[in-house]
Amino acid sequence: MPYRKAIHWFRQDLRLQDNPALFEAAKQGDVLPVYILDYSNSDDHKMGAASRLWLHHALESLNTSLDGNLSVFKGNPADILGQLIQQYDIQAVHWNRCYEPWRIKRDKQLKQMLVDQDIEVNSFNGSLLWEPWDALKKDQTPYKVFTPFYRKKCLTLPDPRVPLPAPEKISFVQTNQKTNIDQLELRPEKDWGAGLTQHWEISEAGAQDKLKTFLD
Repeated sequence: MPYRKAIHWFRQDLRLQDNPALFEAAKQGDVLPVYILDYSNSDDHKMGAASRLWLHHALESLNTSLDGNLSVFKGNPADILGQLIQQYDIQAVHWNRCYEPWRIKRDKQLKQMLVDQDIEVNSFNGSLLWEPWDALKKDQTPYKVFTPFYRKKCLTLPDPRVPLPAPEKISFVQTNQKTNIDQLELRPEKDWGAGLTQHWEISEAGAQDKLKTFLD
């Protein structure tokens, strides 16, 4: 049965184009776009200052692309998603998979928690040509040398999927929340990053331009 409302949890996929989780969520019903700054599970893997500065501007650009409908939070995703599901009668949660060990552990626990609450969970490959478990050796261990990986896997696996367009239309879940990216406290107290941001084009269009330059 199609659901009416779904959360799309933005993580390392701050874009509208070629975003399979967002694409599928938008096809099914109303979407609540969410970004959660998770310092509860990251332990020693927290972002450095330059990465946080980049993230601040990337979220601003994403929020503009979403017509101001991005909701941002800081804390434990299990708690935040649980609250949003109750508050807005959410039936499904979509995200694109991440592959760092600490994120895999968190996501498995979170998925089980949501499934136990009868919430549909859909995860997608939004960043890799092939999933790691589809490119293993015969003994089910990963390749460690590129040449055999290329010859025995890259040349024999099915072609990667074609990049997706941005959703033609996104119907947003209506909330009373006003996006306040400053609440994440990503920018440094001293504006040492001004020199960096002058050379950054932090937007989806900027990424497309860099990709075009690389391919040309």
